[in-house]
Amino acid sequence: MEKKNTLTHYQRLNTNLLLMKMRAGAVNSTFTQLACYPDVCIEQAIVNYKISTTSTELMKEVIRCAKLRPEDPISKPLIAYMEQHIPEELNHDEWCLQDLEVLGVPRVSVINKIPSTNLAALIGSQYYWIRHADPIAFMGYLACLEVNHPTVEYVETLIETSGLPAAGFNSLMHHAKVDSHHKQDIIDTINALPLTQEQYKLMELSAFQTYRYVALVMEDVCRVAPVQQKTST
Repeated sequence: MEKKNTLTHYQRLNTNLLLMKMRAGAVNSTFTQLACYPDVCIEQAIVNYKISTTSTELMKEVIRCAKLRPEDPISKPLIAYMEQHIPEELNHDEWCLQDLEVLGVPRVSVINKIPSTNLAALIGSQYYWIRHADPIAFMGYLACLEVNHPTVEYVETLIETSGLPAAGFNSLMHHAKVDSHHKQDIIDTINALPLTQEQYKLMELSAFQTYRYVALVMEDVCRVAPVQQKTST
């Protein structure tokens, strides 16, 4: 007799993506070590801004596409979650710009900076899957970015290591303090959705690629650190 899978959707997701999560974690460890170079922390803050500018637009797209599938039993709870979460994400891009101004970076230079190809792929793949596959894909993205949120201790370490003003990390500290609540909401929403096997697979694929591109984006950030030249004797 075939053994019934007793894992929740999120437990299954977390188990199957452990290696990708570990890879992203390893790159983040490198970033933490390189935080002694202020430019590395500033580059990461710019990345956070670029991601924050897309959050509400992606959720609005999830709502739009889910409404085109009224017969799908996941559409109604998916829309309800997005409508709840959108107000929680408002103005985060402005907070990031304010932090960067504290760090000495003019907002116009941040706004006009062209995102890396890896960052464009991270966000762009979500638009593709939401529009042309199934809006459930976005829950895989959230399961990576918002469930694995920074801790207060992590942000405090970045401030101490970088030597930058603590006020330049206000947005990141806000996420560290409130995202624990968002984390559980995301997990509960994923677990409650009546997913088909195909929908689960797409959500897992989205999460897999999100971890992959998060690691690549963080590698781009780490490259801002000055190359240590060895002098010959």
